[in-house]
Amino acid sequence: APPLADEPKAALFADDPRAAAELAGLAEAYALAPLRARSSVVHWLANLALLRGLVRLSAAAGAPVPTGADGGVRALDLGSGDFHYAFALQRWLARSGGGGPRPVDLLGVELDGHGVQRDGRARADHAAAHAALAACDGTTVRYEVADATRGGWPTVDVATAFFPFLSAYACLQWGLPVSRLRPRRFVQRAVAMVRPGGWLVVVNQTASERAQLARLLADQPVRLLAETPWHAEFAPWAARTVGQTGTLWSRLAAD
Repeated sequence: APPLADEPKAALFADDPRAAAELAGLAEAYALAPLRARSSVVHWLANLALLRGLVRLSAAAGAPVPTGADGGVRALDLGSGDFHYAFALQRWLARSGGGGPRPVDLLGVELDGHGVQRDGRARADHAAAHAALAACDGTTVRYEVADATRGGWPTVDVATAFFPFLSAYACLQWGLPVSRLRPRRFVQRAVAMVRPGGWLVVVNQTASERAQLARLLADQPVRLLAETPWHAEFAPWAARTVGQTGTLWSRLAAD
């Protein structure tokens, strides 16, 4: 696994005290100091953006109800890329809803995990480094190269899918083969992986993909608990986040 960068962050938000105060409070509440000390600026901001969105999304729903004998939460992240956000996701799973940190068993799954990055290492190599950093507070964080539409993992308390490809246009924009696009099967599998009463979290790039998600979930045993804009106005890539939406769904019991 590659070493994780420690880029200076002291000057971030120097001209935006409101954002600085909000994000500093978030970093303190979710104990992000280890991430701050071992992350690039880009990954630090990406984790803050993801964590802020998750906190807003679950504000009205509380915390995921654990089913583990140790009070822990089992979670599955579908389409994890290089898993650079593993730390923020783990902290949200462990600490959302207040109280002390709960144990977390988090698995990230990525179809294209063997894709080579600019430094000559594979996505899976980078993911191993991010997963190792996130494995704290009684947490197990793993990464697996696999097809989420075919996996046979045990059901979980929380499944997440950040920017899944639900249209051919999205695949083509990102240079991915349309032959791998199976949006209906992906959504069906995502729902099936969540136990009754568990949560499914999905973040979509555009309003049209959010509408497509609603159509794909229309015949699935879920109900919408919460929805929030995913705009990260403090990030250098803020323009790309306009129109992004996060939704939180509860898995219903089978009839």
